[in-house]
Amino acid sequence: MTPGSLGPEWLQLLVRLAAVGAVGVGFLYVVPPLEFPVSLLPPAVLATCLISGAMAWWPRGRWRYPRLPLDDHPRLRRVLDSAFEEAGWRPTSVKVRLSAWPRMAAWRVRRDGCLFYLGLPLLMGLDEDDLRALVVREINLIPSASWCMRWILRLNFMDGGREAEGKSLPQREWLREHAYRIRSDLWSTTAEVVGRDLLAHATRRAYMVDSAFFWHLDRYAFPAMSPEWGYVSDIYQSFLWKIREDGLLARMQPNVDVYLAEKLYRHEARLFQELGWNAGEPVEVAAYPVVLGVAEKLERRLGQVVLWERTKAANSRIPSHSLHDVPWDAWGSIHEHGRAMVIAAASTLLGREATARDVVQLAVDGRAGELSWEHAEPCPHPSPAVCVLIPFFDGALRRMGYVADVLRQRSLVGPLGDTVDVVALADKAGQGLPYGLELGGPVTERDRDADSRRLAAESLAAGDPTGWFERLYAESETGEAIVPWDSQSPHPLLVEWLPMRPGSGSEVGVGRRALVVGCGLGDDAEYLSRFGYDTVAFDVSESAVRLAKERFPGSTVDYRAADLLAPPAEWRQAFDLVVEVMTVQALPEHLHAPAIASVAGFVRPGGSLLVIASAREEGGPVFAPPWPLTPSEIASFASDGLVEDRIEDLRDPERHRCRATFRRPAALR
Repeated sequence: MTPGSLGPEWLQLLVRLAAVGAVGVGFLYVVPPLEFPVSLLPPAVLATCLISGAMAWWPRGRWRYPRLPLDDHPRLRRVLDSAFEEAGWRPTSVKVRLSAWPRMAAWRVRRDGCLFYLGLPLLMGLDEDDLRALVVREINLIPSASWCMRWILRLNFMDGGREAEGKSLPQREWLREHAYRIRSDLWSTTAEVVGRDLLAHATRRAYMVDSAFFWHLDRYAFPAMSPEWGYVSDIYQSFLWKIREDGLLARMQPNVDVYLAEKLYRHEARLFQELGWNAGEPVEVAAYPVVLGVAEKLERRLGQVVLWERTKAANSRIPSHSLHDVPWDAWGSIHEHGRAMVIAAASTLLGREATARDVVQLAVDGRAGELSWEHAEPCPHPSPAVCVLIPFFDGALRRMGYVADVLRQRSLVGPLGDTVDVVALADKAGQGLPYGLELGGPVTERDRDADSRRLAAESLAAGDPTGWFERLYAESETGEAIVPWDSQSPHPLLVEWLPMRPGSGSEVGVGRRALVVGCGLGDDAEYLSRFGYDTVAFDVSESAVRLAKERFPGSTVDYRAADLLAPPAEWRQAFDLVVEVMTVQALPEHLHAPAIASVAGFVRPGGSLLVIASAREEGGPVFAPPWPLTPSEIASFASDGLVEDRIEDLRDPERHRCRATFRRPAALR
């Protein structure tokens, strides 16, 4: 049992004063008399007690609960007046103090006055009828709520949080049974006044608002909720936006229902069920919340209270930040922290060092719920698989240059303007579907695709869809950029395919011509030449062609600079083997069709075409560039007289690729 659970606040104040005063007296007692005049001892003891007591009480006083002038909020005044009328009590005065948390409480003060503590999140999430029903409930508690009853309710509430940490009080069953009885009687009395359906509706919505607010704090206030960064000054306005514009309550509802049915302790769940908790019933957004905002000064004060509650580091000199001012790396650090915790949880579960692929497999196998890690629960995610995978996908997308709207973090926008829903992507991966992202490495690592995406975005913005290739190769020569596909070796899928052709060795291509499309630095072209092919290799980048020649000075390959979209006329149906390795996909989608037609036109009668490409489902996500090919695009290589030979769909949890062969029937003689 902690000092905070000893009883009402006046008793806690006396305990604090006595404890701190005793420390002060003890300190003065051990000071040598020669250094401290005995005559000053009584006033020093008194001053120590008063100052120490004031310091002990200050965080729990008016600073934590700023006053809300009812004259500035006539709708709230109307709700309170109506509630008092229904409850049959006319207090001589009513004062309202704001709470930073979604809680409410009412106290009788000074003769026949009433003091209300109202949580700002509730005022923003409830309409007048809902709030009135809950206010009536609190008013009904006043006549019967002795300090002992309030102590039982408070202690039971605090013990509920300790249970998850394995620190529940030994008297918890007694506490919960009595708390259940007190609240059940209270809710029955209130239902007689406002109606059972309205009370149940109001309680359900308030519980959803409560769950949504705490999740919102963990997700959005965490980056700045520390002494070195400060606190979020607009956390309540952002919460209001999330529930009104982003459907947060509706997305929370399924998991809140599950949480209440399966994870809330027995007496609490029984109380909600008896009240009429309608699991599965949608929770609509309040059309006209009682309060849409408060003065900026009040919101800043409550933000600082949240900071103190979480870190015990409240200080008026700590800076405040708008959510839009939180540094980019702070958002990335959230997911890096989450990624590390999930990896650690997976390692514990598997009994060995886990990888990102292990986590994906656990999600696919339906075991994501077995991972024990620090996570706000309940949450708005559709499944445990999404919860554990989001940190990996968010980090992977950020490494690729994607950024998120500060309030809708699940929607990330790429350098080329494409939008990815990271929740939908994680859900897809959890179902075992390909997702096309490398999930390893922290956000701070340099992404190999970053330069190509940057240059492609600039080139496309200038109306030149292929000009970025030259800039990429030119900058790679000076070390300013990385060519992401430069592996210094032929493509593995080409190496697998060629020996499976009739024969094996240099005689395979003797007397036959081969063309390599988009040859880059020449590794695939040189591989073909080893099999005896008279090989021509081209690239749109003159720098790439020059670098390839410098890499292989004695090569027999004929390297040329040419444009796939406007190739030399003499190449029309001129090659026995055409190899296209991930070149078409490097072009924007609207250029895929003409590029595919051009590639197909290079194959002579009796010749073959090999296509190796990243693939995606029809309408699947694109993290461009590249723009992976869809099944219909791959099949469209069978044009201009070509026929499909074989299409291999090659996929694993992280990649989806395709290797396809086509042939042009020999001309009849």
